[in-house]
Amino acid sequence: MKKIVVWIVGIGVLIGLVYMFYLSRRHRSASESTEKTIRVQRADVRVRAAETGSLEPANVVEIKSQQSGEIQTLYVHLGDRVAIAQPLALLQTESGQARRIAELRAAIAQERLNVETAKRERDRLATLFEKGFVARVELENAEQRLESAHLKRDLALHQLLLSLEGDRKRYHAYLKRPLHEGDIGDFTLYAPIAGTVIEMKVAEGEIVSSGLSTVSGGTTLMRLADLSKMLVKAKINEVNVGQLQEGQPVEITLDAIPHRPYSGRLIKISPRGEKENNIVVYEVTFGIENTSSSEVALLKSPGPLPLLMPGMTANVDILVAEAKSVLYLPRDAVVQQNRKATVTLPGGVTREIRLGLHNETVVEVREGLKEGDQVLMPKQKEEDSHS
Repeated sequence: MKKIVVWIVGIGVLIGLVYMFYLSRRHRSASESTEKTIRVQRADVRVRAAETGSLEPANVVEIKSQQSGEIQTLYVHLGDRVAIAQPLALLQTESGQARRIAELRAAIAQERLNVETAKRERDRLATLFEKGFVARVELENAEQRLESAHLKRDLALHQLLLSLEGDRKRYHAYLKRPLHEGDIGDFTLYAPIAGTVIEMKVAEGEIVSSGLSTVSGGTTLMRLADLSKMLVKAKINEVNVGQLQEGQPVEITLDAIPHRPYSGRLIKISPRGEKENNIVVYEVTFGIENTSSSEVALLKSPGPLPLLMPGMTANVDILVAEAKSVLYLPRDAVVQQNRKATVTLPGGVTREIRLGLHNETVVEVREGLKEGDQVLMPKQKEEDSHS
């Protein structure tokens, strides 16, 4: 019986020793795992800001008519490519304007007759004055009447030009056209730039107002855009915008063309910020630089729509700052508190260091450590290890 008790006690002591050894190993391995070291290394440190924006054409033109009237024919449609001076639409001017133009043309014809009559009268009196048959005052009065006739004729011509909203092409056509042939009722709009029709605002049969005769600026018929020159506009957080400057290089990718990166450059930073979701942002404009010659040819030639289209989502990766071949550590290895940065060396010694550039993952070490030094990674809090 005593032997059995001794054996039981011995086995219990042995189990206890084994368990204590297990706990000590587990504690030591746990401490070793939490005391991870990292070595100071040398590499390039880059600070980048990534934002999302949208593609916009660099040059967009709104097409408005210099004449009010009814759209008889539209020569282009949404998505069509147009060349400079290509006809876009044909308008029939409104009847009231046609009547006003006819009255002005009649007034010009009458004033031209008055100039001819006044000139003949002045010439006749000049001849009689040389022969001594009339007094000088009569000749002077005739010259004043001729000058007045010239002024009235010029005023009538100017009124016609104003009525045509400054359209000198139609103005000269009216001056060459005999009065009995009537009004030139049709008015054609031509493309001021080469581009693509990105928006149609009217249809055939609609009445449009002149872009020069109304307070609102008149009716917009369509919008043309030169898609060979595209911009990206993005909203940049005020935290990052202070690190940006015009001319900085950027990399641009499009969701619609994921495997085709474009290089670009920062063109403009808006001087005025705006609040979005309680965050102040600034609109920043980027230009796409490396559009290939084949893409430019596609954008300017007729045929299917080009790859780059307005409204496409663009992802902008901005190189904010760069330090080449510098010492760095992971951000998690550095403790920053009260404007001081410290690291823990093996053995538990704390050392203050001076930092330089930093991004989301690493920080530049400017003073306090040298290449190859080892530092301890801070122990994670227990609640973090369970999260």
